[in-house]
Order: sequence, then C-alpha cells, then structure tokens
Amino acid sequence: WFSEVNSQWPGIALSLEVEEVLFEGRSKYQDILIFDSKNWGRIFVLDGAIQTCSRDEFMYQEMMTHPVMCAHPNPEKVLVVGGGDGG
Repeated sequence: WFSEVNSQWPGIALSLEVEEVLFEGRSKYQDILIFDSKNWGRIFVLDGAIQTCSRDEFMYQEMMTHPVMCAHPNPEKVLVVGGGDGG
C-alpha cells in the first residue's frame, strides 16, 4: 500500500493498493516513485505527493486545452505540449 499524508490536509490520508512498483529513486531534487495501483492505474509520485495517475489524467489535459481552444475563433492545427508527465 502507498499512503499520501500531507500537512496541508491535517487528519486526512489517501491510501492506494500497489500492484507493482515500477521505479523508486531520488533525483538531485526530489524522491520519485512510479507504481501501478489496483484501481487508479499508473501513479506518479514526487516527494510523497501524488502528481498524476492514468485514470484521471484527462482532467489535467482537458483543463489545459479546452479554455484556449474555446477562446480561439477558428482553431485548425493545434500542438499541445504538457508538463512532462507523459499525458
């Protein structure tokens, strides 16, 4: 099991059942964990905080894309470049 406990949300923790740890290590700047969970797909964690998961990553992508697409009067060709999370 992986549990995210954060001082920003006192008294609350989020726990996910881990099927397989794919990567666990440390970069020059942060702890990195990537694992497959039982119900939420692939999870990307930095310094113990969940960044994204494959089951709900579309929310991030849509919120980044839709406002711009709606604001443009006639979108024809579009390139969307994300923040490096692989979404």
